Amino acid sequence: MSVTTIRGRQLVRASSTGRWVQLLLSLAVLSAVVAWPSLATAAPTGHDAFLDTWARSDLPVAEGRVDRTWMWGPEPFTVPLREPYVDAPGGTRLVQYFDKSRMEITDPAADRASPWYVTNGLLAKELVTGQLQLGDQTFQTHPPAVVNVAGDPDDPAAPTYATFSSLLTAPALPIGSVVTQTLDRAGQVGNDPALARYGVTAALLVSETGHTVASVFWSFMNSRGTVYTGWRFREDALFPNPFYATGFPITEPYWTRVRVGGTPRDVLVQCFERRCLTYTPDNPPGWQVEAGNVGQHYYRWRYEQLGQPVQEAGVYQLATVTNVVDGDTIDVRFADGRTARIRLIGVDTPEVYGEVECFGVAASQFTAEWLAGKEVALQRDVSETDRYGRLLRYVWIGPYLFNEVLVRRGYAGVATYPPDVAYAGRFVEAQRAAREERAGLWGVCPVPPVGRDTEPAPPPGPAPSPSPTPTPAPNCDPSYPTVCIPPPPPDLDCADIPYRRFPVLPPDPHRFDPDRDGIGCESG
Repeated sequence: MSVTTIRGRQLVRASSTGRWVQLLLSLAVLSAVVAWPSLATAAPTGHDAFLDTWARSDLPVAEGRVDRTWMWGPEPFTVPLREPYVDAPGGTRLVQYFDKSRMEITDPAADRASPWYVTNGLLAKELVTGQLQLGDQTFQTHPPAVVNVAGDPDDPAAPTYATFSSLLTAPALPIGSVVTQTLDRAGQVGNDPALARYGVTAALLVSETGHTVASVFWSFMNSRGTVYTGWRFREDALFPNPFYATGFPITEPYWTRVRVGGTPRDVLVQCFERRCLTYTPDNPPGWQVEAGNVGQHYYRWRYEQLGQPVQEAGVYQLATVTNVVDGDTIDVRFADGRTARIRLIGVDTPEVYGEVECFGVAASQFTAEWLAGKEVALQRDVSETDRYGRLLRYVWIGPYLFNEVLVRRGYAGVATYPPDVAYAGRFVEAQRAAREERAGLWGVCPVPPVGRDTEPAPPPGPAPSPSPTPTPAPNCDPSYPTVCIPPPPPDLDCADIPYRRFPVLPPDPHRFDPDRDGIGCESG
């Protein structure tokens, strides 16, 4: 295990090759986009381009739609930072660290549609060479990083990045040859013919660096699968091009024996410019090839070993959610003890006060499940408050922009009030995808009660809570007194609604309570 301290919090991270069992157990209990278990302490994402980059490869993993390694990690482990870079406007660039890499925006005015708008730096190369990059051609020389590349961080026998520093000019393996060469922490290269049983070969010679790529890594770099892009899940190449995430190889592949969760294992390691990849034959198929935790390793080297100053970017303000008023309104407490009511910008959820609207209770419950008691990041647009005195903010939690999550999952519609339109285009696209899929209220409510032209008045009182048993409105069937489900037609099944284990009264027109024990949709 490793421990990273940021903003006074200690975030514990398992080693890259050792955490797949924990992840599989976590994924097994996820059936949709729900609050990730670690979001109570996760640093929120700092830029919507970071969100899109993370979501493309890792949102399918977070939702349990695919069983494969993370390319970034479940969430950032630092707040957004400013790092010196002489070729960036103003001499600094926005960065944020994830377990497996660093995201960076060097030129905010560049083409947002380019896959290189967000880059991830030559972190592995810097760790191996000790050359801290501070500009396109500006470097600061330091010793290579004595940080384990793979396995448990405290394994005294595992190779470090410094181990590979003497191997940058090692000759390339012949194409097609079986990889059986070994490496120890001291940098001694050996050979173990028994490793031929794994069938790994040298697949491709990269002329730019004079190194080959191991067959298992080349297959991974060219793999296809479920990605999230354009607010939809689809099948596509995992990377825009094979070297997008890794850069070119800077070493040959080597087998090493490292501890993973305390157990010695054979692990193939190869370092590329941006990341080091590992292949653990004992892992399940989706987790055999993994990106090492180079983001953790680089952060530890740069800020803990080299003592570089940490500069927070200040793109948002952190607060703890103390009360969920309804789907789009929350109460928060700041670190200095101040409290405020927050109205989420750009979204509109159904009402739960007065006339309870279709899906209103569900939206309030969804927001409570995600945000209640959690630390969130509040980002301002143009306006400070609305006409009712509530702070207007975008809410980030972990890698997610929660305003957008509400819309994409069908718990809210778009409600745009200029001049606060920074993410209006995103929300419109998210709503279009939700409507096409009939997600949430779009598939249940006869007349979706969202997207109003005017902002509804807030509920009375200084800090009300959603009523646990709101009075059913005319479009809510009285057989289901604590949730709002319209009467038939159409006839609904449990799979069509977001509620579970709610009270049911006769005559139960949708037949949600077949065993007549007074509780509807008890499973699933």
